[in-house]
Order: sequence, then C-alpha cells, then structure tokens
Amino acid sequence: MAFTVKDMLALSTLEEAILVSGENGLNNTISNIMVMEAPDVEKWLTPGQVLLSSFYGLQNETQDNLIKFIAKLAEHQTSGLIIKKDRFIDKIPSDIIDACEKYNLPLIQISGHTPYSNIILEVMQILFNEKVRLLDYYHDIHYKFLSIALEQPNLSDIALVLEDLIHCPITLLNYNKKCIFSTQEVYANFTVLDSMLVKKESYMNYTYIRQTVSLASKKQQLFTQLVVKIPNIGNDFHYLVINEVEKKLNDLDFMAIENAVSFFQMELIKKFAISEVQQNFRNDIIDDLMSNKFSTKENMYEAAEVLNLLPNRKYRVVVVQFVNSLEKPWINTKEPNVIDKQQTKRFIKMCQNYWHDLVYRIRSNRIILIMNTNHESDEDFKQNFQKDFLSILEKMESRPTIYRVGISNETTIDEFNTYSVQSLKIIQQAGNFKLSSFIMNYQDLGFYRFLSEITDSSKLKELIPSNLLLLYQKEPELVATLRAYLDHNKNLTKSAEVLFIHPKTMRYRINKIMAFCEIDLDDSEELLSYNIGLRVLPTLISQKEHNSL
Repeated sequence: MAFTVKDMLALSTLEEAILVSGENGLNNTISNIMVMEAPDVEKWLTPGQVLLSSFYGLQNETQDNLIKFIAKLAEHQTSGLIIKKDRFIDKIPSDIIDACEKYNLPLIQISGHTPYSNIILEVMQILFNEKVRLLDYYHDIHYKFLSIALEQPNLSDIALVLEDLIHCPITLLNYNKKCIFSTQEVYANFTVLDSMLVKKESYMNYTYIRQTVSLASKKQQLFTQLVVKIPNIGNDFHYLVINEVEKKLNDLDFMAIENAVSFFQMELIKKFAISEVQQNFRNDIIDDLMSNKFSTKENMYEAAEVLNLLPNRKYRVVVVQFVNSLEKPWINTKEPNVIDKQQTKRFIKMCQNYWHDLVYRIRSNRIILIMNTNHESDEDFKQNFQKDFLSILEKMESRPTIYRVGISNETTIDEFNTYSVQSLKIIQQAGNFKLSSFIMNYQDLGFYRFLSEITDSSKLKELIPSNLLLLYQKEPELVATLRAYLDHNKNLTKSAEVLFIHPKTMRYRINKIMAFCEIDLDDSEELLSYNIGLRVLPTLISQKEHNSL
C-alpha cells in the first residue's frame, strides 16, 4: 500500500513532531526523503519527496522568495516539508505557514535534538520494505500468468486468472465492442452512459478509459468500468473490461491488469501467427488445385483431402470482389479500390457461420470461395447464395459500396483449374460494363461469355470499328461519352446526367464524335457495329495490359 505523510507522522522518530499547516495534504504519497539546505530545488526535486531542513539556506530570503520557494515545492509535487526548530530558526515564518496551507503541503516542525538520520532511516526502511513487497507481488502475478501461458490457454483462461487476482468481474469485447466472454454472465450486456480518459500514471503502459454503465438486467444499478484496448497485429483487436462493482481499483490491481493485457496480447499474436502459417499452407494447396500442378490424380486427391475436398463431390468456385469506388468501366481498366484486409477477414468469419464446409482463399483484391453445390441447378444455387450473401452484408458494420460475384458451373476437383477461370472471367467481363453490384453465373454473361473465350487480341480487334479504335487512341473520354449516349437510347439529357455534364456539352461532344468517326447514328447497322465495338474494346484493353505485365 502507498506510504503517506499521515503514516510517516505515526513513526516513533516523529512522535514529538507537530503538524503546523497543510493538513489537506496528509494523504500525499511518499517516494523518497532527503535533506534540503538550498533554495534551488527545481534542479533536483522529484515527485513524492519529503524534505528535511534546518532553514539554513532560507533564513535570509525575502517574504516573496519564501512564498515562491513553497510554490516550487508544490509544483514539483513535494509530499511534505519538515523544518527543524531552534537551530537556525526560532519560529517558522507565517508566510511559509500560509503558503503551505494554500498549496496543501504538510509543514511539520521537529525539535532541534531530533536527528535527521533516525527519521531518514526509519522512512527509508518502510519505503524499501514496500518496494520489496511490490516486487514480490509482481513476481507472483507474473508467475501465475506465465504458468497459464505455457498451457496454451484460451483468452477466457487469462480473464479468469485476472478476476481471481483483483476480485472484479472481467469482460472481453471484440473489435466492435460486442461481448465475446464474461467471467460472470450478468456483466455481458451493459449500456455506456458516460466515459472519460484515465490520467496516465508512471505504472501504466496502456491507455485506459473509465466509463459509467448500467446493466441490461439491472438498469437502476450504475457502476464504473475500466476499459483498455488490447494491442494486436494482423487480427482484430479486443477490449478488456474490468467491472468495478464492489471496489475501486488500486495500484496493485493495475499491476495485475498490466500483466494481463501483455499476456492477452502475446496470446493473440501467437494465435495469429499459427493461423497465418496454417492458412498459407491451405492457400498453397488451393493454388495448386486451381493451376493443376499435381503430377498424378492421387497426389491431387491427397492434397485436396487436407481441405476436406473429396473426389466424388460437386463444387462451385465463387469469386467475390468488394469495391469502394469505380471509374467508368469502359475507359478505366485499372483495379478499383477495395475494402481493407480486416473487413475481408470479418466477411470470411461470417461466411463460415452460413457455409460450414467453406474453403476460401484471399488473393490480392479478390476472395475465392470453394462451395458444395448439393446438386442444385445454376439458377437455384445463385438464388440461395444471393440470399445468404446479402444477409451477411447486412451484418457488416462497414458495408462495401459495390460487390461483384462470379459463380462457376458445377465441377469436381479434377477440373478446378478450368472452372475457376469461369468465375474470374465473370468478374473481369461484367466489371467492364456494369457500374452496379452483381451476382452472376457463367451463363449470365451471354455475349460477353463469347468475348471472354477469345484469347487472340487480333480477333478482338477485328470486331471493333477502326474509327472507334482511333477515337480511343486520340480522345478516350469521347469513347465514354458515346457509350453513355448509346446506353441511354441517344437521350442527351439522361446521358449528360450520367457523365455530370450539361446537355449542351453533351450535344457538342456527340457532334464531334459523329464528325470524327463519320458515323450515322440513325443507321441501325452502324449502331450495332459501334455497340459491339464499345463492348469489345474494354476486353481488348484488358488483354493488352495483361500481356504487357
């Protein structure tokens, strides 16, 4: 426990001491005691010190300097001032008495025959014993946490050890502050009424918030909680909540809490490292299945069995892409901005709640899902997937603006390499012409399915009017203008709205396009030719960019 000025006055060496002023500071904590005979205190004072003085260095100071001296002691958080009477001073100046009262600095008077050494020795012995006690306590709690850490504990095991040490119920929250475990179930559901940052002390390595809460089951019962964020890497972070129901936490409790947070962090990092190694191993198998790198079918089946994929089962390969923003797809073929890794991992966790046999692979900005089909038709599978998929999105706290989903035909392990390409083609092809979200089967691509199967760029080029290719090379923005105009049945107003330009500007651009391309927009055959060309052009651009990599 903290050693205070009040405790010090109870020592045998100070039994004749007199408290002159500063009674409100008797609970000041003492960390050290030393002799002071010079006024330049700011050079060597540290918080929590008690000063012993015969007033030798202050006896000739002016009234203002004496008041400033006491103010310096208070500023540096001095715990108390002991002045020896009868040697250099017969009476403590009233200015010092008043200043000590003002700054709540206990002013203690001792007689001239009281040795400094006796006081210092007795005070330091108590401080030393307290340090030893704290060190022993720290060793005990660290050993308890270390012992359980060696047993590969769950987070709940660490929480139970902490509860036993500080005698307060413990609650663990996930990244969005939903309860994942509580040592006492009644404290799992609560409402936060108020919160404030806890002043950081020297013994705190983490940042704490103290909040006032009410329980869902006892709304009239208010109490406080101490909340600390558990740092983590890779995975979502957690919050540790200490419920101060029957007691306020003291310094020793914080020692246990600090140790607990460190061990929570260590356990989370360890679990993350293990999961990363396991997932990387699974990713390698999935990549080999998708590219058919196995020398024999036996090797393929053996590797697939690690993922619980069986030769006699039917599967579909589903590719999911989340997009936060899109440029005009028929002009900009660069990869769009996607949701971050944490959101992707949260999405996968929710998917596993819906599809228990799910096998997944996160690759760059896409998620590959290998799913059991249950022999459903293409349309039935798409409808069932869409229902569950949209339910998952509803539960995401940060929903992506746009999603793209490509679903392959039904396949077996033997043909994963062929059918995984189908899903990817859906994302690539439909992403070139659809600004909105979509969930599509391979058959849904229609005309674009035909385009995706043409691998020769020269063949694609033959489908595009030469003037359209030249327009793209000279003024690609006009290609977007023409596409918008034709997509909206040559309606100037609607197409201008899509491009965020004035209808007069739209008319000017269309006239420029007609002159450049020498196109008659009233000729149905020419319109068909340009409509096809506008849809083939993004595929041609994508192929050229892919081949240049």
